[in-house]
Amino acid sequence: MATSDTEASAPTRRRLGPAHLVIGLVAALAAFGWAFVMANVNQTPGIVAQTITFRVLSDSQVEINFSVTKPRDSSVRCVVHAVDTDFAEVAREEVVVPSGTERLHTTRQLRTSARATAAQIKDCVAR
Repeated sequence: MATSDTEASAPTRRRLGPAHLVIGLVAALAAFGWAFVMANVNQTPGIVAQTITFRVLSDSQVEINFSVTKPRDSSVRCVVHAVDTDFAEVAREEVVVPSGTERLHTTRQLRTSARATAAQIKDCVAR
């Protein structure tokens, strides 16, 4: 019996074997693990700093509202800073949250060397 051209050129379907599924699962887990590590790089476990709001008050002043949560028995140093349109730092202040305090929620006004376009709290580390 002769086969037609369409039957001979039809692609054959191959089933994925268990090895392919295991390789796919391992690759997905590795990608998730890498994403988790990269999201948490340069962070100290147990310390959470969050910028709530910021407001540019003038060409030489910005106001930032932020919170820091940390273990009660540790002292933490954070940096509050403001940047301009080129992301150049125009203000910087260190904030210390002493031991005995678990959470700090405050507002600070920073004097800037030029008009700020953003402000944030960052680089919180145990002292």
